[in-house]
Amino acid sequence: MKKLVAVFGPAGCAAGDPLYESAETCGRLLGEAGFAVVTGGYEGVMEAASKGARAAGASAIGVTAEVYYARGREANGFLTREVRLKSAADRLMELLDLPDAYIAIGNSTGSLAEVAMVWDYMVKGFLPKKPFLLVGESWRSFLGAIEKEDLLQPHLALLQYHAKCETAVGHLQGLIGSSILLPDLQIIQPTQ
Repeated sequence: MKKLVAVFGPAGCAAGDPLYESAETCGRLLGEAGFAVVTGGYEGVMEAASKGARAAGASAIGVTAEVYYARGREANGFLTREVRLKSAADRLMELLDLPDAYIAIGNSTGSLAEVAMVWDYMVKGFLPKKPFLLVGESWRSFLGAIEKEDLLQPHLALLQYHAKCETAVGHLQGLIGSSILLPDLQIIQPTQ
């Protein structure tokens, strides 16, 4: 079975932006290591990580929500599979439950919410402890601010900082190993 890695990050970047390029590199490196990439399925970092995974011949799974389609958002074109759920809350829970590990690249309110939820749920035991890597300068600043908080200090070991995706993916391989790069299954819809 393929190991799944969620990639969280802002939707507000586009091809050519350093953040987009970093996420694309991360998706490619994850794919080359045999991991399937799971994202929120839309634009920005989600698109870039999916694009990188596909360039490596890996799966790119997008977890989307009908509420976003109602607001005109469409899934990015690099997905190999879409898991469409009803609500944004259902989408977030699927993004928390599905992966074997998490990587956050760049920061936004949505990314911060995802990071906070995964971290909180691991602290409280609602999720098993899984590798959780924060990549890039914005996360180093974030960690610098929260490491002074007495109540958070015992839980900082659940978060691991890396300046670049190359070291993050290498570290992840050391933690959970590589995965065999398997092709996606072709799912045939039953005829009516």
